[in-house]
Amino acid sequence: MKKMMIYFLALSIVIIGTQASGGTSEERVKSKAKKVADQITELRSERAASLLDADMKITPDLFKSVCGPVKKKAMEIAKKEGLKIRHAAIKNRNPAHEATEEDVKLHDFFSSNPDKKGLWEKVTLKDRNFVKYSRPVYVEKACLNCHGEKEKRPEFIKKKYPRDKAYGFKVGHLRGIIQVMVPISE
Repeated sequence: MKKMMIYFLALSIVIIGTQASGGTSEERVKSKAKKVADQITELRSERAASLLDADMKITPDLFKSVCGPVKKKAMEIAKKEGLKIRHAAIKNRNPAHEATEEDVKLHDFFSSNPDKKGLWEKVTLKDRNFVKYSRPVYVEKACLNCHGEKEKRPEFIKKKYPRDKAYGFKVGHLRGIIQVMVPISE
């Protein structure tokens, strides 16, 4: 009985200590990854909402004002927080976001499991361990001005991205994947 009381007392201290410090180390890492993915996803949606007017002419400056801040914010967060952020798509516009074999598997996973909002994995890159949070990015109505019908894409996009594959989407289609990788120490 005494051993059992000591066990429960020790367990209580661990639980209380974990709660007081904001959860376990892994929980804090996961929370951080999810929070960063939320920030980037929300910013993308906010910026794209400025394109909701179907008759709006999409200019290079307007395009930059939507996509540029998302990329800039992701780069700022990655540098400040010491983590890695990657956008990937099978139907990519920017060659830097072309899906790898692993990204294609994630895309297939989210396509086959539309109820899944994210996927957690532990990965090792260049001898560093990370917790990787992958989240699907779905097409919103505002995205269709640049990612809808192939013929309706703005001319400057057609010229700047001659190998563009990021068109033909409809609202709700899986557009790509965002991945946030937070370093962990084990």
